[in-house]
Amino acid sequence: MPEPPRTGDAVLDLVRRAEIADDDVLAGFLNEAGTVPPAASDTATRLIQAGILTPFQARLILQGKHRGFKLGPYRILNQIGAGGMGQVFLAEHAQLRRRVALKVLPGKQALDPANVERFYREARAAAALDHPNIVHAYDVACDKGTHFLVLEYIDGETLDRKLAATGRLPVGEAVSHAVQAAAGLQHAHEKGVAHRDIKPANLLVGRDGIVKILDLGLAQFFEDSSTKLGRGSGDVMGTTDYCAPEQLIDCDHADHRADIYNLGATLYHLLTGRPPFEGTTAAKILAHHLSAVGPPHEVCPDVPVELSEIVEAMLAKDPADRYQTAAEVVQVLMPFVGAPDSRGRSSGKLPPLAAAAVAESTAGLDVRPLVQALDAEAALARARRTARLAVMGMIAGVAFGLASLAFALFWK
Repeated sequence: MPEPPRTGDAVLDLVRRAEIADDDVLAGFLNEAGTVPPAASDTATRLIQAGILTPFQARLILQGKHRGFKLGPYRILNQIGAGGMGQVFLAEHAQLRRRVALKVLPGKQALDPANVERFYREARAAAALDHPNIVHAYDVACDKGTHFLVLEYIDGETLDRKLAATGRLPVGEAVSHAVQAAAGLQHAHEKGVAHRDIKPANLLVGRDGIVKILDLGLAQFFEDSSTKLGRGSGDVMGTTDYCAPEQLIDCDHADHRADIYNLGATLYHLLTGRPPFEGTTAAKILAHHLSAVGPPHEVCPDVPVELSEIVEAMLAKDPADRYQTAAEVVQVLMPFVGAPDSRGRSSGKLPPLAAAAVAESTAGLDVRPLVQALDAEAALARARRTARLAVMGMIAGVAFGLASLAFALFWK
């Protein structure tokens, strides 16, 4: 176990050894600070305030750690995600100052050649795709035995976290997210890549409203048998709440239509606040095979019946009974983007970049009339709210005037 630093000077020594900051940056800090606070925690706080350390870095430094703050040319700033097959860190290129997300294969996982192959297969799959609704991959590398994937960093929130905070999403918003995911999937499928693990945790919504598909760790070039892991028939790969029935039998032979089922199960969760089937893992697996899903409009009455029928079609047990392409899914879902929420307000909107991506991914589907209609509806709603406020202001003004007149007459 490393020895925690006891003094401010010991903190600065660890920062130097960790190569978190250049020497000139630390020299500037010391010139400005004058004397270094004697307590280690006080020095760490001052370094955070100066923008030299992040709270994540400071926490590790105060534990006495100085290794693992750099991977290749990247400085680790924060941990932003973790899973069985990798940790994800926010990092910054030391020279370019560009922020990226680094997905790092844990050391224990790297001991298994199959895990390393899966990690590099994710990198190949991500590198083959270039679409606004899919996170971009910049590089993959190995530094001193640590394998890492360099990804586009998106400041946003995954849909599983959004669901945890809100329970369920308004209809229009849920559909907007699903439409964008379907547009990204259509691009992937055209490149011969099936994602195979679409779920709320793998859909991230940026602050600009753009949905990004994350984590191609289970992706497969479904037209290229050389990319299959060869784990054997019967292995379950994916997430049980959202898995297509064929994935639960033999994931290696599930094609792009499994993604349509995954997306249907995800949309079901967004609309109703719960996945299609509940219970134990075994009960869910059996239900995906044998049980009909409860129609979303019966779970939540504000879900239109027509939309409910679309979700049920996406969740058909037989892949042949589902929509056969993600582009078809976009086309049937588009009319529900912007559906009113429980207060009658438009609850979803496609950002311009997303609308352009939808049009491109669906062989020229012209979404401009729908987008314009949604914009017009939103403008009308704003105008109505403004008019209501104006009327209320007038009423309040008249009432105040009458009250003032009555008060003046009374005191005469």
